[in-house]
Amino acid sequence: MKARVQIRKLEGYEPEPLREAVASFLKTVRNPKMSKAKRVLIKPNLLGAHAPEKAVTTHPMVVEAIIRHFLDKGKEVWVGDSPGGTVPVETVWQTCGYADLAKRYPIKLVNLSTLGFKELRHGENTVKISEAFWQCGIVINVAKYKTHSLMAYTGALKNLYGLVPGLVKSDYHRQHPDTNSFAQLLIDLWALTRSRVTYSFIDGILGMDGAGPAAGRPRNFGLFFGSDSIPALDFVASRMMGFQLKDIPYLSEALQMDGILPSRISIPASFRDYPSLNAELGVVKLRKDLLKYVPSFARKGFQKVYYIHPVIGPDCQRCGICVKSCPVKAISWQPDGFPLIDQQTCIKCMCCHELCPHHAVEINRSLLARMVQQ
Repeated sequence: MKARVQIRKLEGYEPEPLREAVASFLKTVRNPKMSKAKRVLIKPNLLGAHAPEKAVTTHPMVVEAIIRHFLDKGKEVWVGDSPGGTVPVETVWQTCGYADLAKRYPIKLVNLSTLGFKELRHGENTVKISEAFWQCGIVINVAKYKTHSLMAYTGALKNLYGLVPGLVKSDYHRQHPDTNSFAQLLIDLWALTRSRVTYSFIDGILGMDGAGPAAGRPRNFGLFFGSDSIPALDFVASRMMGFQLKDIPYLSEALQMDGILPSRISIPASFRDYPSLNAELGVVKLRKDLLKYVPSFARKGFQKVYYIHPVIGPDCQRCGICVKSCPVKAISWQPDGFPLIDQQTCIKCMCCHELCPHHAVEINRSLLARMVQQ
């Protein structure tokens, strides 16, 4: 199968260039639902209550361009996600700039955690997927271009994890604490949803590198991506960021499921020799399953010199989001009023690091881990 990925160089979030890019990208879609379906679900990345300039969530100007495109086509538009953690969804809508969109356009903001779910099985995993996903004939996936502490990279496929309702996501992290197990869960989620995702965008105009997906460094990458093939889209976008296929634990299998050869993915000619983005990737390329290369008799000693774990840093505001969101209850309040992570209980899923709105959860690495990173 030959897939196509579209890319635009956009320096900022000016409305007209965004609208033109969205219209141009969607013009290539041959799915008959684009004309027949009445309702559209736009699924952005709304990880938590983060202002757009933090580069954690999909910028509202991108979503606005997509909203206007479909309203002009006479469609009913839903915008929905299931943010992580325990912050009220209304706070997320407001902080991320989506409450303002709902004031200015006749759209429906949908909390994917509150509309029920279908529980489906693929392979060894049973996955709960929000009912809203099945109620819309057109599904537009709008990811954010970022690194990810557990999965190395988060793009279009990882963005589908927001279809899982509420704190079920945290429970899945508890059930799948290691990188490979969680990657398989994402593959199974993709297998269950791929036939209904109409088109995917990645907002890489302002992205993130370093310790993503929430505590990294905002970067002006100036790139806007689109494709009706999620695996092809993630392959191209991650390669441009500097990743190799082997760095993204779910990507090779996703490409195989869709019968896509990376060498046959079509991109605009102007991006075939695009210069390196010089993204900082070392901090997320480490794998916890590095231990599988260490003989079993040596693992206990190896873990004493090679470790990566979250710690509560000095910027903690004592909001309690990490305590409430930890899937294994490894974080508890201390007499001094600050939370503490029990490293013996911690499964290193990095949910606390990912969900902290104050970037107060730091990643502690041993000297050997830092040397491997380099």
